Amino acid sequence: MDEDNTEVGIYASSSNKSNLDRVRGLDFNTGFRHIIAPALFGMVFGIIFQLYIVEKYAWPSPPQGAIIASILLSPLLYFTLVRDQPSRWYEYTLGLALPGLIFFMMWFSGWGAVFCGGYGALLLWVWISTSWGRFDLPPFRYGVWHAFAVDIGAFSGALLVYSIGL
Repeated sequence: MDEDNTEVGIYASSSNKSNLDRVRGLDFNTGFRHIIAPALFGMVFGIIFQLYIVEKYAWPSPPQGAIIASILLSPLLYFTLVRDQPSRWYEYTLGLALPGLIFFMMWFSGWGAVFCGGYGALLLWVWISTSWGRFDLPPFRYGVWHAFAVDIGAFSGALLVYSIGL
């Protein structure tokens, strides 16, 4: 037997099949559900808060508003994006709330908010998106991943509106 057939035989065996099913490549479905959709959610709420809330009340900031909206709408986000067991939606909400509350507090600080809540969060979000996208994760981890996306999306949506001058 040559080496190519041996490798195929090893990977195709039934004992390794469950591991291969659990670890997958980053595909369009994963990218859309866990990277693009939460970022667009944050961007929409960031734009809304920048246009209508910050102008009148000066609080909450667009990322804070998007985080509040994501926590309040977490069951809807869970059932549309994660699609796991219905009884585990609260784990997703806790996953959104943990980094979300950290970001929420971070945006109250001075100049460090832009670095930590914006650029630092972007670096962590890229790392999370490239490493976690290959695995089937529990709802808590998806919530953490989505909280980073909502924060970055809201920050970029608010910057877009501010730079256009609406």
